[in-house]
Amino acid sequence: MKILHVSDIHYRESAENSALLKEAAREFEKLRPDYILITGDLTRDGRAEQFARVKDFIASLDFCHVLTIPGNRDAGRATIASASEYKDLEYYLLTHPDQVALLDEMEEKRVQEDNKAKRAELFFEHFENAEFFYRDSQIAATGLQSMPEITGRQMELAAQHFLNGHPGELRVFCAHHSFLPVPTKKLKPGDIVPRAADILQTLIELNVDLLCCGHIHRSHVWDLSDGNHRLLCCNAGSLLDTSGKKDNGYLEIEIGHDLRITKRSLFARNTEMLYHRQRFGDMLQARQLSTLTRDEAIEQAEERSRMKKAKGKK
Repeated sequence: MKILHVSDIHYRESAENSALLKEAAREFEKLRPDYILITGDLTRDGRAEQFARVKDFIASLDFCHVLTIPGNRDAGRATIASASEYKDLEYYLLTHPDQVALLDEMEEKRVQEDNKAKRAELFFEHFENAEFFYRDSQIAATGLQSMPEITGRQMELAAQHFLNGHPGELRVFCAHHSFLPVPTKKLKPGDIVPRAADILQTLIELNVDLLCCGHIHRSHVWDLSDGNHRLLCCNAGSLLDTSGKKDNGYLEIEIGHDLRITKRSLFARNTEMLYHRQRFGDMLQARQLSTLTRDEAIEQAEERSRMKKAKGKK
């Protein structure tokens, strides 16, 4: 099985970006993955023409399953204060040391929320869903929006999805924002998902194997465990964003006899092995076989029960 983890495309209209996106499509087709996971920030500014171009790019990847969620630059659940939070507005205006600054701050927040709402509308004009709950014979995958947080209700839906499957499947969880700090990256407020530790523990308890995220434009893999189950937290860099010192590239996750995670660069065509876990493929296969054996035993028991009932009727 092969998975490509792509994040933070940050597409904007330019001859260079258009050419690079075509190159990415060619490169992905050569690698022939089974799945491509795109964890948000498809566009740089959330413009209609940017969404349209990325949608065409994703449509060209028809040789595999592509699962996509938006990032903060694409869409977001607008957070608007309730009426009760503004009931003492006059008091705050009177007591705030700089009334003009407060009004400017409120206006800036209003503009930001308006822009978020517009981006969200444009996203849904081009993409049907902002979250996914996917399952086939090989994997179960969930992708959730993480703006401004991952709510308890979202995690309940993810838990239901995984618990409705079988323990032997490869389980993958996707979000845009990161869950852990990455070496060499200075974090800003909002880079890490709120309540990240609690969510990580929940994912481990749900026997999730891979957590795929982005946002901070750094490639890294953390191997987490509670002593019973191991979760790989995989951060992908930015596919196209070349502004400043960015870690450009995407992750190739290969599961055969072993599990290997390699960082690939679209620009320099360099590769770097980030993680190697021996016998993961064997463990996954054994997990699937034990599940099948258990299911077969249940079916046989149910068949014996039906036969006894049939004899009793006679």
